[in-house]
Amino acid sequence: MNRKLVVALSLLLLAMTAQSQDFKIGYTSIDAIVFNMPEIPGIQSEIETFQKQLSSQVTNKEADIQAKIAEYQQLAQQPNAAQIVLQEKEGEIRRLQSDLQAFSQKAEQALANKNATLFNPVYTKVQNAIEAVRKEKGYAMILNARTGSGDGIVLAANDEDNITKFVFEKLGVPMPAVEEGAPKATNNGN
Repeated sequence: MNRKLVVALSLLLLAMTAQSQDFKIGYTSIDAIVFNMPEIPGIQSEIETFQKQLSSQVTNKEADIQAKIAEYQQLAQQPNAAQIVLQEKEGEIRRLQSDLQAFSQKAEQALANKNATLFNPVYTKVQNAIEAVRKEKGYAMILNARTGSGDGIVLAANDEDNITKFVFEKLGVPMPAVEEGAPKATNNGN
């Protein structure tokens, strides 16, 4: 009985070892590819313009509020100022501040939506190229070497499993040169 169990476990381990040799894992950094795409400068410029427009509107609303506050303060210093008028001005200032806060939140959401609208097609294009390279090179999966915050996910790997070069080729985009002395984006988490 023990001999049969040992033989069965040995065969199972042998089968698992054979399967693991076919299981290739590659890695790349999707952000490093995306931010080297030719359309990125145009996207960044469009987002910057949109952000400046929103900022300008916020600045104008803030200036309106400051003007109303100054008007209120002048009125409040007059000895014959009617309480009802002062209360009306206070209410108007509170309403404007509330409107500004609501506008600021909507502006943040609009900016996030603009970012997504402009960047999502580029990320999709890069993701499709990564998938094509994965299939062509026989990888079971491809890991993103860096998180959005820049933390390394791939802490150690063979350089031949870095598919970044192949993804750039698939996209028809020249791979940027790595500055001499600069750490590789996917080398041991540095």
